Amino acid sequence: MTIFCETNRLFLRSVQLEDSALIAKWKSDELLKKMSIGLNTVITEQNQQEDIHKSIELKQPYYIITIKNLNKSIGYVRLNWMDDTNYFGWLRFGLGEERGHGYAKEALYSYIEKVFKSGTKRIDAEVYEFNKISFNLLQSIGFMHEGTRRKAYYSNNVFSDVHTLGLLQSDLK
Repeated sequence: MTIFCETNRLFLRSVQLEDSALIAKWKSDELLKKMSIGLNTVITEQNQQEDIHKSIELKQPYYIITIKNLNKSIGYVRLNWMDDTNYFGWLRFGLGEERGHGYAKEALYSYIEKVFKSGTKRIDAEVYEFNKISFNLLQSIGFMHEGTRRKAYYSNNVFSDVHTLGLLQSDLK
C-alpha cells in the first residue's frame, strides 16, 4: 500500500484493483449518484475495475480516503482527466461513508496541496446547482466560480445548471 499524503485523521492511499467492489458500492449510493455522477449512470464492480485499471495505466492520480485510527476506507479523490503535460486536471471526489465530519475538506486540501507540489498548475471541477454542499466545500478551499453551464444537466425530467470552478495554486486557502 502506497500512502500519497496524510493529515492528522486521514491518509490517502493509491487505489488498487481490489477496491473496485467498494468504489462500486459507494458510487451506487443514491445520494452520491444524484450529487455527482447522475442517477442513470450504471455502476458495476466490473466497470469500476476497468476505470481503476485505466487510471493506473495512464498514471492519473486516484486515491482512497482512509480514516487512520479505524483503518476504514470512506471515499475517493482523483484527477479524472489530465492533459498531456500533467499541468491541468479535472477533480472528482466522493465520500461513500462518514459524511458530515469534515473528512472531505481535510482530504481534498491535503490532496490538492500535494498535487500542486508535483507540478500541476490548475484543477477544474464541476458541480450541479443543487449540490450546494460540494459547491461551498470547493469554494472554502479556494476554488473560484468561473461560470455556469445553463440547464446542462438533465435528470428526473428536470434541467439543472452546472457550475464550473477552477483552482490555481495561488488560490489554495
